[in-house]
Amino acid sequence: MYPDIFTLKQAIIEASDVSVLGVLKQLFPAFDDLKFEEAAQIAGSKRWLLYHIKKGNITKIRRGAAKNSPIYYSRREIAAVKQAEAELAKFKES
Repeated sequence: MYPDIFTLKQAIIEASDVSVLGVLKQLFPAFDDLKFEEAAQIAGSKRWLLYHIKKGNITKIRRGAAKNSPIYYSRREIAAVKQAEAELAKFKES
């Protein structure tokens, strides 16, 4: 069975969103780096973000060697995990 046009269009848009974030990371590396509060805002909730950090799906990026160096999270990784969750939900429904 083939997907309908709307479903196919949504899949293409979602795939291109993560690709665009990858290109932006190459062109403007600082754009991809988010502190925890901003990352939680983009992710939708602190709880969701902490869950995926703990599971290893989203990695911490420490800038510097000191213990108090700021920790950043990748905008692209967050978008990819959110998209992966949405795809898994679709598979579980069917």
